Amino acid sequence: MGPKARWPGCHAGRGDPVRILRGYLFRTILGTTGLVLAVLLSLGAFIEFMGQLDDIGVGEYGLLDALGWVLLQMPTIVAQLLPVAALLGALLGLGSLASRSELIVLRSGGVSPRGVARTVLLTGIVLAVAGTALSLYLAPPLERYARQQRELAKFGQAGISAGGGAWIRDRTTILNVTPPSDEHPAGNVYVFRVGGDGGLAAIGRADSVRAEPDRRWFLRNHAESRFTPTAIRTSVTKEVLALEGVNPELLGLTVIREETMTGAALWRYVQYLKRSGLEARNYEVAFWSRIASIFAVPLMCVLAVPFVLGPLRSGGSGARMAAGLGIGLTWFLISRTLSDGGEVWNLNAIVTAWLPTVLLAMATGVVLSRTR
Repeated sequence: MGPKARWPGCHAGRGDPVRILRGYLFRTILGTTGLVLAVLLSLGAFIEFMGQLDDIGVGEYGLLDALGWVLLQMPTIVAQLLPVAALLGALLGLGSLASRSELIVLRSGGVSPRGVARTVLLTGIVLAVAGTALSLYLAPPLERYARQQRELAKFGQAGISAGGGAWIRDRTTILNVTPPSDEHPAGNVYVFRVGGDGGLAAIGRADSVRAEPDRRWFLRNHAESRFTPTAIRTSVTKEVLALEGVNPELLGLTVIREETMTGAALWRYVQYLKRSGLEARNYEVAFWSRIASIFAVPLMCVLAVPFVLGPLRSGGSGARMAAGLGIGLTWFLISRTLSDGGEVWNLNAIVTAWLPTVLLAMATGVVLSRTR
């Protein structure tokens, strides 16, 4: 007689046994994936913290600020590591079931290898939904807030509005840079000038801002309305000096970074750049890379099945985990290489973003078709 596996909730005469067994498999893989993700997240957080050590002591940026930075980076790190964690978690979960002969009980209970694969796929879809929420909605605003707080602590001379816009002041001039929105996909740059009496002397708007190493800030395509006792005078200047003596590194608060934009905002910004005849490739690659990474999560989960039930099952659990780690790192490195080098090689943005995941899908389909 082989070892008897005890299945939570599996009692005689209660419910569909196959459904109960699949539920057990689902919970097992979800739990092991969470465990792997916690380990990888700890490693990622440590690396992020080490990267902040050089900034500690700059201005008012201290140890607590660095820890706050790491905490705010957590959703971004999870979204980046989720595909690899899904593969390793599925390998660990299926491997643990196999080592306890519970996969044999699953198969004798009516769960075929294809049924195992479908349950693993469902687990991956659930993880992908969570990844969607993180990658497209939660992580970007936290990333933006983290960058803003770090720059403010290091250099001061600025503030943050509730909507995420940056406020930078130099004596009588106040610069306000707002993030992209539905009405303004490229964001806005506003300039307020204060008169000697403390009242508003002028208000202006510009298309963009740049900072020079000598601490001078310039506005491009600046339109200004200046208030006088008798009239309002309007002028338009191609480039105008806006600020002096403000640290140029504060420009980081005003830069539109793809990692600080939600999925919807990033897509609108890509369309805005294209309509304006501007270069949109990097932002388009960033958008499609997020989508492709979400689809990679269930594929990574399913890829674990042949390592335990299919033609790749030879070798112990250590060998399986090493192979899974190698596959995950290969996918990650290919994605990064294409993203960074696609512009040099003149690759289409969609091809650049989707190629690693398409190759992963093809490889998964081939090995899964040989699983019986």
